Amino acid sequence: MYYIETMSVLSKIKYHYNLKILEDLISSNNLHEFFDSLEKQKKNIEVYKQLAFNLCPSVLSNCSEDHIKNKIIWLSSFMIEDTSYISTFINFYIKNVDTNIDEVVQYEEILIDVLKKLSKIEKLTFLDFIDHSYLYQYLILKDNDCLVNIIKNHLPFFSTPKSLNFTKNTFTKSYVYIVDHPYDVYTNIKNTNHGDQEIAKNIFLNLDGYSSYIKINGVDVEINKQGWHTHILSWTDPNVINSLNGKIILKKDLIENPYETFSSLILHFIQSGLNIKMDYNLIKIFVENNPLNKISKQIDISQKEMKFIDKYTNDIVSSYNFDK
Repeated sequence: MYYIETMSVLSKIKYHYNLKILEDLISSNNLHEFFDSLEKQKKNIEVYKQLAFNLCPSVLSNCSEDHIKNKIIWLSSFMIEDTSYISTFINFYIKNVDTNIDEVVQYEEILIDVLKKLSKIEKLTFLDFIDHSYLYQYLILKDNDCLVNIIKNHLPFFSTPKSLNFTKNTFTKSYVYIVDHPYDVYTNIKNTNHGDQEIAKNIFLNLDGYSSYIKINGVDVEINKQGWHTHILSWTDPNVINSLNGKIILKKDLIENPYETFSSLILHFIQSGLNIKMDYNLIKIFVENNPLNKISKQIDISQKEMKFIDKYTNDIVSSYNFDK
């Protein structure tokens, strides 16, 4: 629980008063009124934060009914850069059709913006993402009136023994997971790290089990994506796909058949319940004006490196129509 010792006397009185009301609503399973009553406390951010952090994780974890109208569409991939082309397309598409959908944002960035409205924040750990995943997504969804938030993500789909998952269908409308060939992913990582094989292998497979840290909007954020093989299996698990309306897209299809791929993407959104029209001409205009480089890149990997990578990825690669 979050401690309240630093709260003012008046805020402590308001906190305990509303805590009792909200706990009674939880006990009576009146969750619609619980969420309505909680949101009314936003006029006192200090009280709202304490109530939300102390009560919501358990309520949101145990709640199976859909009490939140707003939803998230995730654009996930092991490399956040692999979501860029789809993000650019979606921003173009929603701007040119009649929707009230906001532009695509990155998970850590929108989360930090939301949390800063509640209190000062200096650090976000991977444990924070796990323990407060449902609460974080609730706060994001309640921060605006947009019915759909499209969010880029490079975290794995985690699931804990306490049934805490990365997300669930009460928050998520659908998701797209972009898969690139492991040789390409490894090569990009190696090139980014000046050709260092040991660093590339470690990042690609998370061999040492350690996290990396990046600073986003002044906040130190711990990034733990696990290895490529673990990451991809987490998002392509049939149960995850079925429960969250997932769609798997190969990066090579984005490059070779962007029109067909984007058409299927919009159709997937519509079938997932997103109120957006299908405009094939708009897709054609984007593809013609935003071509991806179709020239094959030289895969600078030795036979020894390939053998090392194949040991972890062969079963996954064989599941997809990769031309390597």
